[in-house]
Amino acid sequence: MKTLVICTALLLAIMTTAFDASAQYKMRVAFPNLATFNNPIEMANAGDGTNRLFVAQQRGLIYVFQNSPTVNSRKTFMDMTGIVSVSGSETGLLGIAFHPDYENNRYFYLSYTFDSSGLRSRISRFEASSVNPDTAFRSSEKILLTLAQPYSNHNGGKIAFGPDGYLYISYGDGGSGGDPGNRAQNRTLLLGKILRIDVNSSDPGLSYSIPPTNPYYQNTDGFREEIYAYGVRNVWKFNFDYTTGKLWAGDVGQNAWEEIDIIERGKNYGWNKMEGFYCYGACDTTGKGFTRPIYNYSHSLGQSITGGYVYRGAQLPGLFGKYLYADYGFGTLWSLDYDGINPPTNTTLQDTSWLISSFGEDENKEVYILRYSSTGAIYKIVNTSAITLDLKAAIEGFYDDGTGRLSLKDTVKVYLHQATSPSQIVDSATAIIDSTTLKGYCFFNNAPTGLYYIRVTHRNGLDTWSKSGGEALARGVVSVYDFTTAASQAYGNNLLLKGSRYCIYSGDVNSDGTIDATDNSQIDNDVNAFVTGFIVTDLNADDIVDGSDLLIADNNASNYVSVVAP
Repeated sequence: MKTLVICTALLLAIMTTAFDASAQYKMRVAFPNLATFNNPIEMANAGDGTNRLFVAQQRGLIYVFQNSPTVNSRKTFMDMTGIVSVSGSETGLLGIAFHPDYENNRYFYLSYTFDSSGLRSRISRFEASSVNPDTAFRSSEKILLTLAQPYSNHNGGKIAFGPDGYLYISYGDGGSGGDPGNRAQNRTLLLGKILRIDVNSSDPGLSYSIPPTNPYYQNTDGFREEIYAYGVRNVWKFNFDYTTGKLWAGDVGQNAWEEIDIIERGKNYGWNKMEGFYCYGACDTTGKGFTRPIYNYSHSLGQSITGGYVYRGAQLPGLFGKYLYADYGFGTLWSLDYDGINPPTNTTLQDTSWLISSFGEDENKEVYILRYSSTGAIYKIVNTSAITLDLKAAIEGFYDDGTGRLSLKDTVKVYLHQATSPSQIVDSATAIIDSTTLKGYCFFNNAPTGLYYIRVTHRNGLDTWSKSGGEALARGVVSVYDFTTAASQAYGNNLLLKGSRYCIYSGDVNSDGTIDATDNSQIDNDVNAFVTGFIVTDLNADDIVDGSDLLIADNNASNYVSVVAP
């Protein structure tokens, strides 16, 4: 992020054509019942299975709340007001990161600036309350690192734990313009760098230790051992793609170019000799070994990049594996498709008039966007061209009422039917039901917004319809339907209670709508033939057809179980 300036030069962005998907994807308020946020600057989850979200405001307040679209209250997790800098567009509370073992040690880390005989940046550890997990106290602070800042801008401040368990830190070049102190290229300084430290131990004279795989570990040249990579101008936001382990960073440019880098150990990213792919000032690049960005865009398209996430969630399959990022000043949201081999493809998702300060990610890898304003809000990306259904269902034969899990995840076919007679099929999709959450997403690209019956089919389960009256489903909205909470969630109460969950009946192996003697006969034949494997007559998914499968079908057949439909 940087102070906005009016840019009049029309410079051509390079590398690829920017495609427009703005008709398909839109940002919508994720938590419409929550109060607004005053200049939200960062968002994180604790990774502790509580499904909470934490939002940090620039002047020191951190809020916590449940990750639910209907949530209407939040709590103050911590108050750093009066400790962090009270003014300045690039100062204050800048970063929050939770320890990988937060569930057990309750440690989290803050990056902030404060004023004490000049501006300073600080990284500190704090501890959440053992009694009230929604509260932490600043009296628990353990200072890890303090750094003097020569100017008020380019403070960086993002922190995040990598897949290796180390804490990564971004610091800008110290500020002013053009890096007058040549700090980004000076490896005896921490400014203009990405740092990496080990917070689980400490070296003599430090409150942390240096990872032995850092590029300048125990060097004799006077280089700072905390340095992981250098030659960056002001990496305002970076994040890890934990699927690939890559560190993606948005480095804010000077006057012409904003860039996206994949940060690697020991690499020099060229500032202040390069801005994006281009020379900055005198073209002094010979023999420097600068690492080029994977993409840059000109100040005709934006003026301050806000780095985001590689999307790994389940709600937007069309964006899976793409890097989501934005421009703080222009309010444009993009996705970048890059496989590491071919030139990247940049796609415009939405143009807004907002200031976009940051991105966040929840425990399910769904991505959020922070709108920076005194009345700021948290947004999610929705697919306006599809009905998205968050389906929850349990399959009788697969469900273990002792563990509350399915024996394995499996695919169901889901149909949308008109809610009025003759209930014709309008659209269909597949969902993979997770063995732990019992949930799966399905996407209907042809059905318009309307009222529908939901019908779930499984390879050896009984077709099950949603409750009487139909469900209102809309494009651009994630709708939730849960078959497991009550018998009345199915048309005609056609569910089986097993433990605390209502399940779809198992045993209709010939898919004729009734569990009867013909199904039993097919299962019995496979039992006598000692058939093994994941086949339709293996009702409990243990890879063998035996008496336990026959018992399930026989019980349902004796109760004359059949499809109940509108």
